[in-house]
Amino acid sequence: MAGVDAFHAAVLGVVQGLTEFLPVSSSGHLVLAHRFLFGGKALPLWVDIASNTGTFLAAVILMRREIAEALSGFFAGLFSPPARRAPGWRLFWLIVVASIPAAVVGLLIKDWFEAINRPFYVALGLFFTALVLWTTPRGGAKDDPGDVTLWEAFLGGLAQAVAIWPGVSRSGTTISAYLRLGLSPEFAARLSFLMYAAASFGVLLLGLKDGLPKGVEPAPVLAMVATSFASGYLAMILLFGVLKAGKFRLFAPYVAAVAVLALLFG
Repeated sequence: MAGVDAFHAAVLGVVQGLTEFLPVSSSGHLVLAHRFLFGGKALPLWVDIASNTGTFLAAVILMRREIAEALSGFFAGLFSPPARRAPGWRLFWLIVVASIPAAVVGLLIKDWFEAINRPFYVALGLFFTALVLWTTPRGGAKDDPGDVTLWEAFLGGLAQAVAIWPGVSRSGTTISAYLRLGLSPEFAARLSFLMYAAASFGVLLLGLKDGLPKGVEPAPVLAMVATSFASGYLAMILLFGVLKAGKFRLFAPYVAAVAVLALLFG
């Protein structure tokens, strides 16, 4: 984050953490916060890599049991055919299949999405998110990996791929897709968070491979990681409560209002 101090980074970290898991679009809010609060230009894609680190760690800690179940189930299933009927084996492959669309789209056209990280395109994405949230049903009774087909997991992955567009909420579109497919609110959120952890792990590896760009000081990066971790963890807990209460659609008016502000002042 060349030219950005630790305070600036901390604020963006809070924005990232709160909006990554709440269905309001983290990428959209980061672009708008950087522009309206600090007068900056559109954020480059590598800033997302830095800001996602804290939320990735938050997702791993909150979803540690599910991650351990999926990994242990996978390795057990490699050597034991009966283990392939266990929930962990199934959960692992649901996550893998759901992660494919976003990985393909991200690798093929990530530069194009970086180029449209501007308020007008963010507003379009936010309006789409508001529509998705407002029309989302309450969900169904599927609350076990065995209840979900690989095709249904793939459809949720397509929703995650759409969310690469700035302003389209990843958690909003994936959770909405799974609720429409009959998953329970809690399991829809858990699967969405696991998908995020898998995708974010790949982004983190790419970031570590390339290293920090020249001129980036460690302090702003550490500030962003810390604040995005704390706010992201709280956001996930909050979202579970909102889904349990059946209030998911109440985020729609807020998202639409942010979209209008982006159009008016962007």
